[in-house]
Amino acid sequence: MKVDFEFGSLNGKRSVVAVGCFDGVHTGHLSILERVKKIAHESGLVSLVASFEPHPREVLSGQSPLLLSPKDERTYLLKAQGIGAHALITFDKEMASMGASDYIEAVLIDKLRAQTIVVGYDHRFGRNREGDTDLLRTVGSKHGITVVEAAEASLRGAKISSSSIRDKLAEGEVATAAQLLGRLYSFQGTVVHGDGRGKSIGIPTANLQSAFAHKLVPQNGVYAVYVEVEGIAGRFGGMMNIGTRPTFNNGSSVTLEVHILNFDRDIYDREVRVEFVERIRNEQKFASVAHLMEQLNLDQERCNGLLKEIL
Repeated sequence: MKVDFEFGSLNGKRSVVAVGCFDGVHTGHLSILERVKKIAHESGLVSLVASFEPHPREVLSGQSPLLLSPKDERTYLLKAQGIGAHALITFDKEMASMGASDYIEAVLIDKLRAQTIVVGYDHRFGRNREGDTDLLRTVGSKHGITVVEAAEASLRGAKISSSSIRDKLAEGEVATAAQLLGRLYSFQGTVVHGDGRGKSIGIPTANLQSAFAHKLVPQNGVYAVYVEVEGIAGRFGGMMNIGTRPTFNNGSSVTLEVHILNFDRDIYDREVRVEFVERIRNEQKFASVAHLMEQLNLDQERCNGLLKEIL
């Protein structure tokens, strides 16, 4: 069993710990993190979050799920929330087959030095998800460990979960996803050379290559976005297209292109971060380049209208 610290350390101290996938570090997770930080501050312990790598589904089903926040992004988000330490637990077949009681003893107590364990609503763990909060309290009480259960997080009566946010993004509902996340969903990538088609029609685009493996990309379509460019101060408005560019291509390869509004600089090989504000239309095939340009001009007007109040 392998446990590595991405940042922070225990330095011989006991911890207030929360364990889970924490994909997205969304508003439901934030209520758990706030409890962890509050208890740690009051008791002089280390606030610790432990997450699994790779995602358990990859080991259990053999399929790599698309993630809201792959490892490096998740670590960044947890650090930004003021957590004292973040540990990665290697999830492998050995971990998957570990009984719930053994997991408590070997991982939570021995490796993570838990003094208090904070869990979400209906927390399950161990082989075949056999462990629950009652078992955690029973085993923990033998070691003087306190278990705190956070209330279920919901928005307008709907449970907030990583899977529900993935569903919204897969449907292109980035504005709803942002409410569940507590921030705009973002995508980070390196600007690479494309075929120059956008520049040739007067709307130059930056073609992005994902910075993270297994990062979920929202549904194909055109989006109003905010853009940050490595090495350039400021936050810019933009228009992003995700799709196969059917007016020009017959293939199925998906490209990610962002046109930065009122911007004219060479940014090849720079890192770009895009935040999704709203999906404005489906991707579609136009009868001619002239019809496409007419629609793109309308799209720019729509994006400017959506973004101008905040920029």
